[in-house]
Amino acid sequence: MMVSTSRGPGSLVAVFLALAAIVAGASGCSSSDEDSRQAGRLGVRICVLNSWTEKVSVQYTLKDTSTREGLLAPGEQSCAEGTMNVKDCDVSGEILYPDLSLVSRFSLTNPSFGAPIGGFSLGPDEPTWDSCMFAFGEGWSVGDKRTEENGPLRVSMERLPDDGWKEYVLIIEPLPG
Repeated sequence: MMVSTSRGPGSLVAVFLALAAIVAGASGCSSSDEDSRQAGRLGVRICVLNSWTEKVSVQYTLKDTSTREGLLAPGEQSCAEGTMNVKDCDVSGEILYPDLSLVSRFSLTNPSFGAPIGGFSLGPDEPTWDSCMFAFGEGWSVGDKRTEENGPLRVSMERLPDDGWKEYVLIIEPLPG
């Protein structure tokens, strides 16, 4: 595209505005896209659902509020929300499985840009761990689900559609069979 400067500064402004409109249209971005991403503006909420046959113990190491902590009987749930962003973490916690030397640990955050980040594990109870385990944390899109199995358990975490929070569910269930 050639621009003639002999037509005055007004033509340069018009060309700039036309180019800006083309670039904006080509990127597919709009203000409504920005509103739907809500990066860093929403906190994180996770609900732990015990669908296993035994009681489990839920403790949150970082949170703003929670509905309950401690023992969860089969069929019960516990939820926590966080916007604390302590050590780049909004919500973290652990689930202990009585009579098993297993523990699940999880941590989630909604950073200022990009997808929410988080991770969880199911493994042997180890005495030390960082409450924000982002060494293996990954970006989570709505509908993403990850599952781990160990012994008689299956633990899965899924990102649900946003509803005032970046929503997650962590389900503990017996292995089939």
